[in-house]
Amino acid sequence: MNTRFYCLAFLFALVAASSGFAQSGGANLPARSGSANQQNSPQTSTTPSPQAYEQPNPYIRFGVFGAAAYNQHSVGFKELVPSCCPQNFPNVNVLSFTAGAMAEVPIAGPFGVALRAGFTPLAATFQTRSTVRAAIGGDPRDVPVAFNLETNLTLIEGQLLLWVRPLPRLSLYVGGQTGFFFRRNFYQYEQLLDPTLVFETGTDIRGEVRGDIGTRLPLWLTGGLSYEIPLNPTGTIMLAPEVSYSLQLPNNALFNILQDNSKPWRIASIRGGVSLRFSPNKTVLEEGEVRRMEEQRQQDPRRDVAQNQQPSGTPTNSNQPITIKLYPSVGVGADGAETVNPTIRIEDVSATKSRYILPAVFFDEKNAALPAKYNQITTAEKTRFKPESLSGASELETYYHVLNVIGQRMNTKTKAKLTLTGGADALSEKNNKQLAQTRAEQVKKYLTDVWGITTSRIMIQTRNSVQSSNDVLEAEEARRVDITSDTPDVLDEMRFDYRGKVVTPPIIRAKFDIDAPAGLQSWKLEASQEDTPLKTVRGGNRYPSAYEWNLASAPLDSLPQTAREISLRVEAIDNNSKMVRSAVQQIPVETQQGGKKSGGAVRTDIYTVYSTMRGEGAFSSADASVQRQLLNIMRKGIKPTSKLLISGYTDARTPADNARTLTEQAAQNVASQLNMQDVMISPGGISSFHDNSLPEGRFYNRFVQVEIRTMTK
Repeated sequence: MNTRFYCLAFLFALVAASSGFAQSGGANLPARSGSANQQNSPQTSTTPSPQAYEQPNPYIRFGVFGAAAYNQHSVGFKELVPSCCPQNFPNVNVLSFTAGAMAEVPIAGPFGVALRAGFTPLAATFQTRSTVRAAIGGDPRDVPVAFNLETNLTLIEGQLLLWVRPLPRLSLYVGGQTGFFFRRNFYQYEQLLDPTLVFETGTDIRGEVRGDIGTRLPLWLTGGLSYEIPLNPTGTIMLAPEVSYSLQLPNNALFNILQDNSKPWRIASIRGGVSLRFSPNKTVLEEGEVRRMEEQRQQDPRRDVAQNQQPSGTPTNSNQPITIKLYPSVGVGADGAETVNPTIRIEDVSATKSRYILPAVFFDEKNAALPAKYNQITTAEKTRFKPESLSGASELETYYHVLNVIGQRMNTKTKAKLTLTGGADALSEKNNKQLAQTRAEQVKKYLTDVWGITTSRIMIQTRNSVQSSNDVLEAEEARRVDITSDTPDVLDEMRFDYRGKVVTPPIIRAKFDIDAPAGLQSWKLEASQEDTPLKTVRGGNRYPSAYEWNLASAPLDSLPQTAREISLRVEAIDNNSKMVRSAVQQIPVETQQGGKKSGGAVRTDIYTVYSTMRGEGAFSSADASVQRQLLNIMRKGIKPTSKLLISGYTDARTPADNARTLTEQAAQNVASQLNMQDVMISPGGISSFHDNSLPEGRFYNRFVQVEIRTMTK
């Protein structure tokens, strides 16, 4: 593993070092004959050439590629599904191939972006050998056996790479790679190695299991290099030998290939091959063309006037000073309203936040085993399980304790009963009622065996799923066991108290203009309070039209700590190394220590209403007992001095062009059920708070958040 990291570190160092060779003002095009460097040639005229020469962009590429791939499979599992004799499989190295299409576009000078899409088989066979004790001819002896796992993964991959050219034909690449497995099956079996013996099955094979591998969306870091060889006189057709290395992100279950985090599997790949490339412009020029390009560059008096076009670090003859104009700051509220010259108000608040427990357990395709991602404890450990210990966990981490939370509550509510409704999808599982019932029985078994809940308190039933299309994500969500109870407290949300800060307005927008006749080298925007830096943003020879400082999501130690004004200033350096600072702009600050404001304190209560439904009617009613109880709790917490902010969100299955309307309608539906008119509605759109590739992640991304801020005495 260390060798892999050293390889990537070396590639990153090459890219960093190459930036010193790059020229952002033009292309280093090789001439077909003679010297292409005419910078020292004498100039015979000080006026532009009568026939201007349009410099072509030599870095645009389209093409196809193919390569041999040496794939290194690192595994940490004993089997993909339970077997008679699990064994540790060794890592294996497999030679395969990859092929696909590519495109490269420049960003600035010899820097650009490369896009690649390809097809890569990642099949591998894992085998470990052992012996079993058997009586043969009345005599016990050790019989050699092999435990085999044949996997067939085929990846449709995509790469997004940044490239730089330190030399005209040499390209260095670094970026990321991902994709999806459109073929992902396995064959697991045990085999006798003695050809004279057979198992009780009558063959030398037993314990055969075939199935589909539950995979995640993989992610690799990728680096490489290529060198182009022109195949025609103008260099529009090129052959490029290539080499690259891809390292799958390690030491994090999120980047594991398998959905089961207890079974690590990662793949690194070394590739070598060629690409056939096409450029719409010449990449090899005649000597005369190179000379005309250089003469126009030197003679055009407008070449350094355009903002942000002067190569950084190149002095010019212009002695005109830099001028900076810093416009008045603008505060942007949560509703998007803008306030010029705002006052920043920071309030200490005491607050509570809800933690919803999704009453459902999702299963792998065609599998009834309780997935390992759900936290399963032993009978001895249940006495040490404390739900309050989950206060610092994320919502999904808390959700994976769903059976433990419900089990503990069932022990407290001794008269409560549960109903477990098992389901199978209508796509690949064809509404298999036996599979749906077995899934529900597995959930019941855990609750009875670990938490000691009597079987008479748990009912089992099944349901049929309706598949509206061939949507595999819809099928994933149907492979679940729903949990309901006649006692709403069993499925009630969890609430935790905390202290924090509320900043108004949440965003400060700074806008400025820089006029650097000699060319801009670098700039800096700095916000400070009493000489203590709060926010510093730096850039090179380009600057944004506006910068937004998000105070709402900033760390507490980077917020203003006192009621003193914030000083905002812009600094710029031109290519003659002259530095200028703008006038200082002051932004007033108000603080309410300890939440005190006008004789009272601010309390914030955050509630989250979830829906397992999708579409326009998802939040239109409160029929579910848990949701109905939550709305009643919110109504009781709303006071005449309360202010409400209601935001709606949806999951990635919702079309992007419909997300804003749908989430705004969801927030409005909840506001109507609360019977509140004076509320701030915010359409949050598509949520990425949780992993949209997981069915539980998509369920948790369909929510409406209600923030109630109340002045108390």
